[in-house]
Amino acid sequence: MATLECRLINASIACYAIKSGALDPANPNLAKLGLKPGTKPTVFVNGPEHINAGFVAETSDDWVVLALRGTLPPFKGDLWAWIRDWLQDFEAGPTDWTIGGRVFGRVETGFATGMLSIWPMAKAAIDAIDLTGKRGILVTGHSKGAAMTFLATSLIKSEHPHMLVQNCCFAAPMTCDATFQSNYDALGLRPFTVRYQNEYDIVPFLPWWPALTLAASAERRERGEAVQMAPEAWPEPGNSASDNLYKPVGILRYIGPDCLIEYGTKAENDAWAALWQAIDAGDFREIAEAHSASGRYCTCIC
Repeated sequence: MATLECRLINASIACYAIKSGALDPANPNLAKLGLKPGTKPTVFVNGPEHINAGFVAETSDDWVVLALRGTLPPFKGDLWAWIRDWLQDFEAGPTDWTIGGRVFGRVETGFATGMLSIWPMAKAAIDAIDLTGKRGILVTGHSKGAAMTFLATSLIKSEHPHMLVQNCCFAAPMTCDATFQSNYDALGLRPFTVRYQNEYDIVPFLPWWPALTLAASAERRERGEAVQMAPEAWPEPGNSASDNLYKPVGILRYIGPDCLIEYGTKAENDAWAALWQAIDAGDFREIAEAHSASGRYCTCIC
């Protein structure tokens, strides 16, 4: 059987195949998750045009999986328009995230709204499963789906405090503030939360606005407009998001050159350096393609 991470990126990709509230049981990515024989995933959708979606499934090796779908417009050659379109969720700003009647922290409103729209259905699907003897609950997703995994994991752990709850997500933007991050860690979730980030992927740096300014400046420069973008004006990697309300959650695994996985400070610094290099070189298509779930997120991990 494939590694757990490989199975979960395939579950995340399978979410994109949800159509009209259903997911074909023969979907090849779903098959790689390894469903428990005789079961099929419980699919749920909600929101305008069913933009929020996911499924709950049981695996043959006794995991319960909650997979959440991302939404992302296709890249059509204009990086700034692509990012601006994708960032519409961020326009609402932060909102309180409450668990058990108390404020757990502040999170991005678009992601909170998306998660809350499907949580009753996701919760009902999990509650319908006999958790006795299960190894734990795995939460996964890509892009917007990855952003929502942190919110889902906090809810599931509050519902099942004695259950192992693990989060393995891919290409997650920054979603939560420092208070959420602290309370999430206090639940003991940090060691069980891994976020994969691909080389050149800009989404995990969002919504840190200086990153967007640099990307937009680089693209204007490529069009022949006069733009000053000196490398010495770029932020230092170690302080790159210090002025950002939103903070990363969990443990970073950076997919670097040759699919090597990096960790810690080296991973953070190398991720910044690679992105700035791509921006400065005008490799906008490479930046956009780096975010694809079925690209290096899948091929390197699997």
